[in-house]
Amino acid sequence: MVFQRFFRATGLCSLLFLASASARPSDPSLDLTSLPDADVKTLTVQLERTACYGNCPAYSVTIHGDGRVEYNGKTHVKEKGLREGRVEADQIKSLLNEFATAKFFTLSEDYSGENCTRYCTDILTAVTEIDVREASHHVKHYYGCGGAPKALLDLESAIDKLANVERWTGDVSKAGPFGTTCVDRH
Repeated sequence: MVFQRFFRATGLCSLLFLASASARPSDPSLDLTSLPDADVKTLTVQLERTACYGNCPAYSVTIHGDGRVEYNGKTHVKEKGLREGRVEADQIKSLLNEFATAKFFTLSEDYSGENCTRYCTDILTAVTEIDVREASHHVKHYYGCGGAPKALLDLESAIDKLANVERWTGDVSKAGPFGTTCVDRH
């Protein structure tokens, strides 16, 4: 446990999780709405929000299938460091429905570069990951990238809401970048 906390606290956990997630293929045919309870209990969902040139809240939250919630606040949040919480099993199944609605396993792994219709600088990035059964998938979403599907934004918000991150981040509704430069890529 101390080893895990060290890695989470130093951010290396995210790097290791990304490496392991990219080593296993995603399975677009996996029906997330009808997973057996045994599979649900082993799943891991992670959302990381990075800093921006401004006061964007930077933190990560991990939701485990057994109901554990782990939060690590970094910058521009009310609570910095590690915090823990819990969610109910029915809430996790509801979140899996959100992943299914977003068709998460079919989304591109990267909404931050070439596939942007409009590109703005100095904005946060969100990395969303799921690891369940024999499948895993992660999506990097730079908020300055026009072209990411609305379903991805909705899913990121659903993860925050389920984990109740506002208890640790505080009200961040007015937080954001100090300034941006945008370019259309047509």
